[in-house]
Amino acid sequence: MNLKQIQEHIQSLGADAWILVDYENKNPTLVKLLGQRMLTRKIFLVIPARGKPYLITHSIDTVYLNDKQTKDNFDLRVYKTWKQMLELERESFKSYKKVFMDVSENGLLPRVSLADYGSVSFIASMGIEILSSADLMQYQTAVMDEKALQSQIEACKTSLKIKDEAFAFIKEKILKDGHTDEYEVQQFIAKRYLEEGMYFDEAPLVAIGINASNPHYTPTKEQYSPIKKGDLVLIDMWAKFKEPGSVYSDITWMGYVGKEVPAVYAERFEIIKAARDGAIAFLKEQLPLRDVHAYEADDVAREIITKAGYGDYFVHRLGHSIYDDDSPHGPGANLDNFESHDTRLLLDGTSFSDEPGIYAPDFGMRTETDLHIKGKELLVVGGLQDKIIPILED
Repeated sequence: MNLKQIQEHIQSLGADAWILVDYENKNPTLVKLLGQRMLTRKIFLVIPARGKPYLITHSIDTVYLNDKQTKDNFDLRVYKTWKQMLELERESFKSYKKVFMDVSENGLLPRVSLADYGSVSFIASMGIEILSSADLMQYQTAVMDEKALQSQIEACKTSLKIKDEAFAFIKEKILKDGHTDEYEVQQFIAKRYLEEGMYFDEAPLVAIGINASNPHYTPTKEQYSPIKKGDLVLIDMWAKFKEPGSVYSDITWMGYVGKEVPAVYAERFEIIKAARDGAIAFLKEQLPLRDVHAYEADDVAREIITKAGYGDYFVHRLGHSIYDDDSPHGPGANLDNFESHDTRLLLDGTSFSDEPGIYAPDFGMRTETDLHIKGKELLVVGGLQDKIIPILED
C-alpha cells in the first residue's frame, strides 16, 4: 500500500484524515499498512490528508515499532494510561472536521465495519464528522495490477478446462458403471486443481437437483448423493495458482445426465442466464458513463428473476468481490442489494462474480462467471454458459 496515494485519495474526497483503529492485528488493512507485528495494546494508525502519518500506540508496543521502515513512514505518539490515550486523540484530532473510519451505514458491510463503537463515538463527540472508509479501503485492498489480472484470467482458463473434464468424467462413469456420485466428482476436480499447481480453501461444490436447492450444499466423504441418468448436476469450483499475488477463478456450470435436457430445466436456466447477462449488459453500458454502485447490478438481475416468478428463490446476493485472498470472497464491493445495501463503487481494476440462482423446492440451479473492470470497460473473464450441458450427448 502506498501512503502517498492514500493521502491523495483522502484529499480528493475532501476529508482531513483516515483513522484506523485496531487491537491485536484484527484490522487487515492496518496490518497491510504496518506489517504483521506483535502488538498487544490498542493502536490508532492515522493518515492525514497532508503531513506525515502517525501512530497512537502504547509504550509497551513501541519495541515492535522502532525499526527504520516504521519510523520513516510514521511518527509515534505514545501513551501509557487510558487517560493519556484519550488526551492524545483529542490533541491529535482537534483540527479535523471530517475523517474516514472503518464503519458502514447501519453496519451492513462487515468487511468495512472494523472500528469499535467506543472509538467512533468518542471521536464523533469532538464534533468531527465520521465518513465511511468503504471506497477508500477498496482502493487499497481490492484493486489489481495487470499481473494479478493475468493470473485470474489463467485461473479461469484452467477452471474451464477442468470443468469440461469433470463433465466428461461423469459421462465416462455413467456409461461404464451406470452411476457416479457427488463426492467422487468433487474429488476428481480437487485432484485436477492440485495437479495444475492450484490452491483452494474448500473442495468444490457438486450437487444434484434437490441438493442444489441449498446454495452452499457440499458433499463429504460421509454424506453425498449418487449421480445417475436423469440427474441435474451443479458444479461450483474455485481455485487460484499458488504463486503469491494470484487471484481466484470462481465459476458455476450446470449439466444434465442425458442426451437431451428436459424443458423444465432448460426454461429455468434461461431465466438465470438472462439475469446474469442483464447485469453484464447494464454494467457494459453504464460503467463508461458514470460511477456505478455495486447494489445497482444486483437490482437489475433480481428484477429479471422476480418478473419470471422466482424472486423468492433467489436467496443470495448477485456476486462477491474476488481478489488475492485465502478464499474467493475478496474485500471489495459485492453486487448486493439483498444481504446488504452495498453502496461501494465498482472501481477500475476490481473483479467480482456474477452468479444468479434459483433455489426452488424441486431443484436448484446457478450460473456463475467472473467479471473485471479495466479502463471503465467490463471484461468477462470466467466464461459464459449458454445452455445446460447434455452430458451423455454423442
